[in-house]
Amino acid sequence: MYLLFVLFAAGAGITSALQSGTNNALQKALGTQLWTVSIVSVVTLSVSLVLSLASGERLPSGQAIAQTPWWAWTGGVLGIVFVLATVYASPKLGAGLFVALIVTASTVAALVLDHFGWMGFDVHQAGIGRMAGAVLMIGGVALIAKF
Repeated sequence: MYLLFVLFAAGAGITSALQSGTNNALQKALGTQLWTVSIVSVVTLSVSLVLSLASGERLPSGQAIAQTPWWAWTGGVLGIVFVLATVYASPKLGAGLFVALIVTASTVAALVLDHFGWMGFDVHQAGIGRMAGAVLMIGGVALIAKF
């Protein structure tokens, strides 16, 4: 089962690179950045609603909604930031540097979340090995940017 999650996460990484390309192509075809972001968001909402309805899951209860931390509702805004970055930054940086920056920045942020157990994550100490890995990733970004 663990391998399945690893493959799922790796697939999400691949979609990150592909999404920068698809969003960039959509923006070029439409000639507008913000409408591109809006269209991507509407498609995301539509697919999410279809999947939710098809899954047979019940709507969350009012009690569950009321007990949800305020910051848990910000995921959509964070997603828009990602889509905006794909539309504005990826064409200027190129797919390689863009994705390298996303992965590296995500890793550093994730190490902080893990280390302190923030946002509901179990604590995983940021030991020397994890920090060295992050530093190597930063070095990799520098190499990709230079060459």
